[in-house]
Formats: sequence, structure tokens, C-alpha cells
Amino acid sequence: MSEQKFTQIENMLTELIHAVGTLKAYFEEEREENQRRFEQIDRRFEQMEARFNKRFDEMTAKLEDINRDQHYMRARIMQNEMDIQKVREDLLQQRYGK
Repeated sequence: MSEQKFTQIENMLTELIHAVGTLKAYFEEEREENQRRFEQIDRRFEQMEARFNKRFDEMTAKLEDINRDQHYMRARIMQNEMDIQKVREDLLQQRYGK
């Protein structure tokens, strides 16, 4: 192989090594940037999850309050119905006697 060909191949290899080094540095920068982006996305999801959990807890508490109120109102209605029935019976007893 001639000296000129050898030098030409050597130069081409040198350029290739530099190009690979440049690409490697570029890919490393991209990897680091992607890592930062993913970290930001993870933080956003954590914030969203925290807000969702807080809202879910608030809604659960509200539903428990509504459920408690419904039980109370059901008990009051039943008591009122029993009182009305007692008054009817008393009125019938007064009207028609025993």
C-alpha cells in the first residue's frame, strides 16, 4: 500500500473518530436533557396524584357526611311516622272509646 493511500486512510479514520466523538457527546447531552425532562414529568405526575388524592379524600368525606345525614333523616322520618300513628290511634280511641 502506498504511503499516500495509508495517509488518506489514516485521515479518514481520524475524521471518523472525531465524528463519532461529536455524536457521542451530542447523544450524551440529549440523554441528560431527556433525563431532566422525565424528572420534570415525574414531579408533575406526583403533584397531580397528590391533588387527586386530596380531592378524592374531600369527596369521600363529603359522601360520608351525606350518608350520615341520610341515616339521621331516615331515623327522624320513622320517628315522625310512629308519632303520627300514635296520634291517630289516640284520636280513634278518643272518638270511639276502647
